[in-house]
Amino acid sequence: MTLGKFLMIAGLAGATLAAPAFAQQPSPRGPPCADRNHVIGQLHETFGERRIGSGLAESGVLFELYVGPTGSWTLLATTPAGRSCFVGAGEAWEPMPEPDLFAAR
Repeated sequence: MTLGKFLMIAGLAGATLAAPAFAQQPSPRGPPCADRNHVIGQLHETFGERRIGSGLAESGVLFELYVGPTGSWTLLATTPAGRSCFVGAGEAWEPMPEPDLFAAR
């Protein structure tokens, strides 16, 4: 994870702890979470990341994978209420050579 992404995630965690609207967060030790539109905006503006895939879990949680032009990537989990939490992030993303082979297509 780059320093920039670490600082952005840490900033979201700080905003989560400071804002009264975020008081419903289960634990300050959990993953940083914020409003989905804010998180996606930050990923795009700061890292140029765009969504390349998503999947809906039985629980109603939407998992989304965002990838940037330099190979950065972020995996988000978004609740039906619109709160996105960071699941993971990293570097050196490589797409599959033949993405049209997925069973869902």
